[in-house]
Amino acid sequence: MVEGEAREGNIGRRVGLPELFPSYWCLIAVMVVLCQYFPGWHEVWLSLSPFARTFLLLLMLVGVYALYFTTFVLLRLRSFRIQPACESLRNSLTKLDHRSTNLGQIILAMFYLFGFVFFVQMQNAFWTPDNNRPVGLMVLENFRTDFRFAALMFFAFLILQCVQWFISARICAALRRLSPHR
Repeated sequence: MVEGEAREGNIGRRVGLPELFPSYWCLIAVMVVLCQYFPGWHEVWLSLSPFARTFLLLLMLVGVYALYFTTFVLLRLRSFRIQPACESLRNSLTKLDHRSTNLGQIILAMFYLFGFVFFVQMQNAFWTPDNNRPVGLMVLENFRTDFRFAALMFFAFLILQCVQWFISARICAALRRLSPHR
């Protein structure tokens, strides 16, 4: 009986937990892997140059704007469902589509800035203090930090791009519903 309930997803409802979707489990698995790969987040932050830290702050601002825009669009699209189809609705959706395109351009510009910052940051890997340790090992440790930074940034850009793609697809679907059938 428990096996049948597990297939149907009733165990979570019986215990009082919400039903978990496969994408939720996928996100949890990605976070577990990232936490294993990045045991010390503060080490990466401390080893970054001020230029890279400024880039991270700019990327956080873009992330906050993307979150704001996503909630704004979803709420706006929900309110459009109850309105009859008219030209002002089409103009509003067109403006949202342009703003979504602009968000994509901002994400792309931040990606290019990341490339610049990453290669400038990699030059710092060759800076080693004077001590008795082999220079090659210190350089490799510095590269490891740079690659952790890069992996984290690529993951952040993947999330931002997926969010922008999702919103753009929702806006285009709403525009297609308004267009006359050919």
